Amino acid sequence: MSDDNKFLAGNKTHAFSFQGSGGGYFPVWLVNILLTVFTAGLFLPWAMVRARRYFYENTELAGARFSYHATGGAIFVGWICLALLYVVFVINAVYENTFLTLCMVLLFIAFAPFLIMQGLRYQLLMTKLNGLRFSFKASPLRAWWVMLGCPLLIAILVAVVMGLIFTIAGSSQSMIGIIVGIVLSVLVGLVGTALMQGIYAAQWYGLLVNNLQYGKHRFAINLNVKTCTFIYLKAMLLFIPFIAVVLFMVVPSIIQIMQYSVYGAESEEAMLGVAMSLFSTFMLSYLIYIVGILVCFSFAFVKLRNYAYQQMSLEGGITFRSTASVGSFVWIILSNFMVCGITFGLAWPWAKVRLTRYLLENTHVDGELDNLALVDHDEQPRNDPASVLGRGFSILPFAL
Repeated sequence: MSDDNKFLAGNKTHAFSFQGSGGGYFPVWLVNILLTVFTAGLFLPWAMVRARRYFYENTELAGARFSYHATGGAIFVGWICLALLYVVFVINAVYENTFLTLCMVLLFIAFAPFLIMQGLRYQLLMTKLNGLRFSFKASPLRAWWVMLGCPLLIAILVAVVMGLIFTIAGSSQSMIGIIVGIVLSVLVGLVGTALMQGIYAAQWYGLLVNNLQYGKHRFAINLNVKTCTFIYLKAMLLFIPFIAVVLFMVVPSIIQIMQYSVYGAESEEAMLGVAMSLFSTFMLSYLIYIVGILVCFSFAFVKLRNYAYQQMSLEGGITFRSTASVGSFVWIILSNFMVCGITFGLAWPWAKVRLTRYLLENTHVDGELDNLALVDHDEQPRNDPASVLGRGFSILPFAL
């Protein structure tokens, strides 16, 4: 392999960088949107490939850029098959064909995780850095357990425990018992949800990273469920002040509405004034609610990302770090959200580039990259029905 295909030597710490721009991505995005609309969605696979290729080819690590070699035609077959299956499912549901509808739901639950893994494997095989391809191989049973089995089991257990608490509290026939039951149910629901998300995050990152390869070098990660659970629990507790503010604003308005419904308004002008006041109150409270969701999501995303990268490694003594901060990420998310809303979505290319650049510039690779043996694996994309169908799961709305 030629020297210009090697990482730059002489530096043990490398940060990703993004060389693209909102102005450069805008024509790609605009053509994707227009052709996807004009073709009634048929152009979507090619749109996804064009968007992903732009971001990959503008991402740089130690002087080397990524490349993306998937094709819209290879993804289109799987995507159109999934679309047709969905149409068949909707028709059966509309005409109340319960047996076929149930069969399709059960088949989806049984095979969707496996197909998603096949789609992910294809995407990684089509991704190169320094002439080396990535690869991904995961056990179908493990994928099913991580994506569906374990979360469903925890959700059922939490629901059963909450049901038992409600039953016991209701049988006490006292106000104190009912209040205690409600408080305990809320706590169980809160902790149970955090536990479910923590277990899911630890297993999901493990599934993705421990089955990932760069050439013949394997990645590894080991996340602690307790740490992941506490991250989600803190994020959920962070949401409580936003809910308290919303309730403080909404409850008096609801009481006022009830009073007017019982006693009536003094005049039409007074009723109109109250209606306008209530409308502004509800809109402001809804905005605070949305901001609270974004803040809590940002906290969980950044904290989990930093922790996961800290625990990740690559054969050859390569480790990773994420230095993203909650405050900066929240500001980027909120400002992107506002700008996209004001411009009716036209600022989306700049918003996406801005977020991508921030995350990449705060992702670091530590180690002697120039000492990695640039030896590629010999795996090739398969063309069996499951692999072809799995490629259809590469289509995601935010891929544009």
